[in-house]
Amino acid sequence: MSTNATVTPQVTAPTFVPAYTLFDSGAVAIGTFFGTPVVGTVLMAVNYRRLGQGGKAVMAVVVGVVITGLAMLLGWKLPQSVSYLVGLALLIGMRQSAQQLQGATVAEHVLRGGRLGSKWLAFGLGAAFCVVLFGAIFAAVSMNNGTSVKIGSKDEVYYSGTATKADAVALGNALKSDGYMQDQGADVILDKGKDGTIVSFIVKEGFWDQAGTLESFEEIGRQVAPLIGGFPIQVRLLDSSRDVKKESTIGKEAIDGNDHVYYMGTATEADAQALGQELKSLGFFTGKGSDVFLSKHSDGTVISFVVGDGVWDDPTYVGDFEKIVREAAPKVGGLPVRLHLVSTSLEVKKDEQVN
Repeated sequence: MSTNATVTPQVTAPTFVPAYTLFDSGAVAIGTFFGTPVVGTVLMAVNYRRLGQGGKAVMAVVVGVVITGLAMLLGWKLPQSVSYLVGLALLIGMRQSAQQLQGATVAEHVLRGGRLGSKWLAFGLGAAFCVVLFGAIFAAVSMNNGTSVKIGSKDEVYYSGTATKADAVALGNALKSDGYMQDQGADVILDKGKDGTIVSFIVKEGFWDQAGTLESFEEIGRQVAPLIGGFPIQVRLLDSSRDVKKESTIGKEAIDGNDHVYYMGTATEADAQALGQELKSLGFFTGKGSDVFLSKHSDGTVISFVVGDGVWDDPTYVGDFEKIVREAAPKVGGLPVRLHLVSTSLEVKKDEQVN
């Protein structure tokens, strides 16, 4: 008796070899090293995209941009030696993150015969991004600082916006004549734009807090304003990082043509106009070219009158000015107000508080 047995052949399912490539943690580290965490996370995002995880891909890029922005901010503020440590920490952190989040998936990909993304490509992307990034930074700094002119061999005036080279030269020469620029490496920034004319002085640490410093620069601003387009202008005191530490607006309000109120600090054009009209009604402004200075700072309001020699020593005249200040005070915020009587060279000869 014969037996016919049917033998079913064993069929082995074919192994699926991925057609795409994935970047391993080494490629992510290379991209990060040469192109900031943005490039590292872009490579991780490519992996997520090829694995069908689009949401994670977008999140990876967003995280990379945020981390890079924060790192650049820290690098700008911290000493250079500490900045190196921040960069090293980012590099290590990016490599470990790639290994933890995608390492197992990339390893399985390789076991199935999948290929790894080229590390040369990671290097190229990193280098290209670095060139673009630093080119953008250079362009932004150039736009912010504008062009510059040398005053002497060491002092420099930077100008930007609608300010011209002629404006910068005029400003520099005026500052040289005033004795501010003495060829010792002073930097001044002149900008004209939607916020008006701004003259910024880069000064030594803490200098902006010294008594009388801001007032001195306000007077410099008052003198140079006609040379760079007129009033009003802003004067700013900056630290070495170009952060604004003090600022003041200097303006000039004409009262019937010949008399003027100069206003400074937080005093406004409206304050100056109100003061000028009050001085006119009190008979002080008579159209003969009198100048009065109104300043408002954190320490209070000051009204300064330019007077002839010896007026500050005459009790009768001093009493008259005290009366004028009391009557004008409501127009500029009320009492108390400091009264200054100054010489024609603007040296304060009388300083008292009027209550």
